[in-house]
Amino acid sequence: MSRRSKPVQQQTTFTGVNNELPQLRSRESLKRQISDVPEGPSSKKTRVHSLRDYFNQSMVNHLNSMVQNAWKKSKGDKAKFTKEVNLLKAKSETPRLPSGTLKDAANLAHCEHHEMITYMNNNGEKLNKFLWKDFFDANVDNVAQRFQAGHAATSSSTPAGPSAAPLQPMAAGPSSAPFQPMAAGPSTPSMPFTSPFQSTAAGPSTATASSDDDDTSSETTISEIGSVFDEDPTKDYRTCSVTMNKILRADLPEAIKNIIFGKLNDATHRSTDYALNYYLVLHLLLLKFRDGTFALDNQTPVFRDAPGFAIARLLPAGYVKSEHCNVTHSALPIPTAFFASTNLAQDFDLLFQKSHLALMQSYFFGVRGALESSLTAHPVQKALFQSLIPCNVTPQKYSAHGLSSAECQNVANKIQTNIGNMWKGNKIFRHLLNKLLHALLSIHLAPDREAQRQEAMTKRDKGKSKDKGKGKERATPLPPSVGGPSTTQSASIKPFTRNAFRNIRRGETKKINSYQAKKEQDPSNPKWDSKIQHCQSRIDRCYHLYKNSPRSIETPSAVDDDDEKVVSVEDQEEEEENEEAQAQSDLSRRRLRVLTAVCRDLLLDDGIAACTEDHIKKLLEDPQQPEVDCCLNLITRLKPYIPRKDAQNSLARVLPFCLLANDTLGFTGYNKFQRKLLPDPQFTHQYPLSLSAQTIYYALDRGPDRLIMYSYDGSVLISATKANQNKDACYNSIFDLNAVQQVCKSYGLTFAQHMTLMPGLKTVRILGCRPKKATYNEDTKGDKQQRWTKEVLQNEIVVREAQKDDDAINADINEAEERVKVLKEELKSALKEFDYASFGQKIKDKKKTWIPGVTNNALYGEIQQLKIDRNEAFMKTQHIRQEMRSVRQSLFYMRTAKKNKSKIRELNAAKSTATTTAEDIPALRRGGHGVHIGPRRLAQDIDIDNDVVFSGTDNGFVTMTETVAFDAKRFAFHLDMFCHQGLDKEEQAALVAKHDPAFLSLPPSYKIKADDVDFRCGYRKARLKLERRKRENPHIRQLEQASRESSLKGADTAQSYLSRFSVQQSNSGALQAFYDSPARRAENRYLELHNKTQRNKICASERQFVAQHKKEESSGPAGEGSSRRKPKPKPIMMIGDSGLGVGSTIKGYRRYGGTWKQNLQGGNTHVCCTSEYMTSQTCMYCFSKLTHPTSKQVVKGKVVTKKVPGAFVCLNPDCVLQQFGRNVFARDKLSALAIGLSGVNQLLFQATFPQLSRKFSDTSTDFINKTASFRSGREARASV
Repeated sequence: MSRRSKPVQQQTTFTGVNNELPQLRSRESLKRQISDVPEGPSSKKTRVHSLRDYFNQSMVNHLNSMVQNAWKKSKGDKAKFTKEVNLLKAKSETPRLPSGTLKDAANLAHCEHHEMITYMNNNGEKLNKFLWKDFFDANVDNVAQRFQAGHAATSSSTPAGPSAAPLQPMAAGPSSAPFQPMAAGPSTPSMPFTSPFQSTAAGPSTATASSDDDDTSSETTISEIGSVFDEDPTKDYRTCSVTMNKILRADLPEAIKNIIFGKLNDATHRSTDYALNYYLVLHLLLLKFRDGTFALDNQTPVFRDAPGFAIARLLPAGYVKSEHCNVTHSALPIPTAFFASTNLAQDFDLLFQKSHLALMQSYFFGVRGALESSLTAHPVQKALFQSLIPCNVTPQKYSAHGLSSAECQNVANKIQTNIGNMWKGNKIFRHLLNKLLHALLSIHLAPDREAQRQEAMTKRDKGKSKDKGKGKERATPLPPSVGGPSTTQSASIKPFTRNAFRNIRRGETKKINSYQAKKEQDPSNPKWDSKIQHCQSRIDRCYHLYKNSPRSIETPSAVDDDDEKVVSVEDQEEEEENEEAQAQSDLSRRRLRVLTAVCRDLLLDDGIAACTEDHIKKLLEDPQQPEVDCCLNLITRLKPYIPRKDAQNSLARVLPFCLLANDTLGFTGYNKFQRKLLPDPQFTHQYPLSLSAQTIYYALDRGPDRLIMYSYDGSVLISATKANQNKDACYNSIFDLNAVQQVCKSYGLTFAQHMTLMPGLKTVRILGCRPKKATYNEDTKGDKQQRWTKEVLQNEIVVREAQKDDDAINADINEAEERVKVLKEELKSALKEFDYASFGQKIKDKKKTWIPGVTNNALYGEIQQLKIDRNEAFMKTQHIRQEMRSVRQSLFYMRTAKKNKSKIRELNAAKSTATTTAEDIPALRRGGHGVHIGPRRLAQDIDIDNDVVFSGTDNGFVTMTETVAFDAKRFAFHLDMFCHQGLDKEEQAALVAKHDPAFLSLPPSYKIKADDVDFRCGYRKARLKLERRKRENPHIRQLEQASRESSLKGADTAQSYLSRFSVQQSNSGALQAFYDSPARRAENRYLELHNKTQRNKICASERQFVAQHKKEESSGPAGEGSSRRKPKPKPIMMIGDSGLGVGSTIKGYRRYGGTWKQNLQGGNTHVCCTSEYMTSQTCMYCFSKLTHPTSKQVVKGKVVTKKVPGAFVCLNPDCVLQQFGRNVFARDKLSALAIGLSGVNQLLFQATFPQLSRKFSDTSTDFINKTASFRSGREARASV
């Protein structure tokens, strides 16, 4: 989304009353009617066709002024006057329009300056400077003679001036002919091509003009056209979709309507071609970094081809690259000497920025090309542009696009916005740096694990190639003898699992029930009995096959069938590595993470020019020589690619490293860690057309059957400037603005004077705006990191430590560091003692020796002792970790206080003057709704026992959301459990009995899975339809196969990319015709509407589940008074703030995540975004840390330890769940409950459980004190 610095003032606007707009007309009809227009001040003919006459008069005035100045210089000497006139003639050999000619003409015509500029650019037979030259050559001698004669006659009384011998406008000639309406015919370029961006670089403008008048024309036209729409920072912008026919003017003649659709379709094709060529040039410039590098030739930057950096130099000898990678060499680092010059460094930093894209567009797409002065001012960019000449990408290569500057600007703005969003901050650089170091260290120091990964990749690729072209298999494959002949051979190889049988039985049982209901309605028909018998026989046959089919080894699970599925052994990414595995050649993953951090810190340290072993050993604890050698090798080779910290936000500076990282990750098979550096072009669909007022004007004014538009005052819109000043009239020429406003009003928006036309002219996305909602008055200055730093500096512990002197702080820091080292050793020994899998195996072995019917007291005691030892070992590790966390946090506070003493004093001096009370926090009112981010509180008139019901929601990938509902009673139970920790078993049982024993189990949950969204919203049906149409169209499948073989991702050089792009572009026409066909457009529109309806239904069912939690209580007691029902409680939903699946790189899942669900829920009830910190790792009964159940399994002859990721177990022996045997939880259900409880705490007390708080300064005592009044009030009501 672009933004204007100064909105365009509108001359006429749509009010809905007395806004009668003349219909669109062709210019042929206008020409026929001009002769019938009466002469007079209000004549449209005078207004439309006198601009050229005023321009002629302005040229007359300027010529008279030039001759007058020459006479003044000659001081009345005829010889000198002749010499001055000859000098004017010599200067006129270089065509140049006198400064101010167009501005004076606009003043004479009483019109806007830009209107005159646009009119002359569109309607002149020649460029303005050539019109001036012809006029000057034809009239200068005549003016000089008449001026000299007139001055000689009146020199004693009349000053020299143009009035002494006035020159009339030119006689009839090519350039003096009055304006004639444009007849239908081939279109000429509507205006000289200008870059849609303003140059932000120092130096001459990047405009394409070569004279003063063209400079003025280009710059002012760009400024006036502006961006896509006028953005108001006080408003929120949203889009809403509507069909084209719904908002099209009903009074348009059919002929005019066909012309409009044809012109808009043509504009869409032109914009798509322009965008594809724009992407082509961008990617070619990017890939040139792989083909060569910059160098200096006599202090002039040049781009020289050179062999790239060999990726094999970063890898062990003999490493075999991935078979899917074609790239063996990557980008070279930019020489440091290149940045010695400040001008060159600044010009290099502009690459792929706004000014660079503007110059690139002028150079390759401009009708006149880029100014030589602009290229001279940017030598680095010029060298990069010229490097594409060997690829046959020459200056003005793509200038024949036939688009106006406004349309080019719309396309370029979108691409630039996408690039800016991708490179916001330095996230791409940081991500690639971490992943590259992790991959390289794993390859060097964990070769066995790397070999297993490559073997798994090879098997996966073989499986893909084997199943290629067979279509997608059933989620539950049928055996070959069930359901008819099977066409999928791989399904028969898989075992007939229990889930497959259950699915078949469920389906057949449903059919049986349906047939029985029909049999009751039609008992005389015998076919229902045969159908029921057939279904029952199929169930029996499948059961027999299930019992006799080979079983796969079942993975033990501590989770019920209703919970998340346990990931299979082969798909586990993380394995718990025991001490024996660590002692082998492979380093542990923990150690690899440490080495990655060390290498990253040394690479990013600007103070280290050349890294040595001492630098690594200083940061690395217990360094081993192979580790040091590997780290030193990687740092030495990667250090030239890493820019200084102050330059890491520059796209150009980090680009060589990002290319190297992507190429290396692809070379080694870590494709999932690669990041996209530039947006990719799409060839299968046309690009949407941005419908601004200027776009509409140029689209209708192009080609044959050119149309004219009118403003509300009846004047003709003769230029894009005029259209921009009458946007409502421009849109109203095609669309019914009453209908547009009604559509926007249904979404709570107002029309923001911009639309986007989707391919196929079926759907229009209307841009609307609404006032921004008032937010809680928080300190939002700076970015997130700055606000976090400010919060840390105001922490009480940091302030207290800052009051000490440096010697005392250093002593405390040294003491804390020594304590951390001791705790690390204790944790290592504690982890050796605690092995959950080993304890579990011993307990199972003991249980196997249990003899039924015999007293096994000794065996029972041994089993219980094993459990006690297991729990004590676990709690020992947790206590050590908790203490280590506390000491490390204190270390952080002390170091922060020592480093920022002056800032701490300043911030806390300002903080003491500002106070915030609870009344300043916005309250959630009864009957309100909305999505709330930040502190909130409940209004005092809300009764949490009767008026509301709470819920917590955890986000995920497969299970998108899991929601649990609870009331104030359950919340009070967990609050009491927190405030009464350390009770013995009898006291715990009494506390449970005081509330409700049912609270010991997690509440039921409501799940929304990605498959549900995929099916209910129609995405699956649309995919199946598309696949069927592809099967029916072999030509499309051939084109797609050719496009896959020529994928742009496989290009290793600029020339290779160009050839692959040509193949893609040649296939794009047929693919676009297939994907944008009328049938597909209708399906997409239906899918869009159906998607909206179904998503609302999904959210409504979730709210209904939450509201039904208190259904029985809200219905009232049976008997007397039961007819008076209590009001239904209003849900207040706490939704986690992470795990939404936005931007996730995890493959294999339907990505339907995002904030859409919480936004839809916020339209009906209160939704509070709640922090998920530690919510899935904390027991909500004893508030201690949880752990995953693990088990030992034999995989390929090796005993490995596996986690059960779908469950958590609480091993705290003091937990109330231990005596009731309910200490195993479903992961997502527990997290959802913890999110809900944390959110309610924030609403009631503006604080949460310390175990769920990110603030380490929060203590249990403070939280208990805050909740005292709430708990005492409930106890008082309970006693009454």
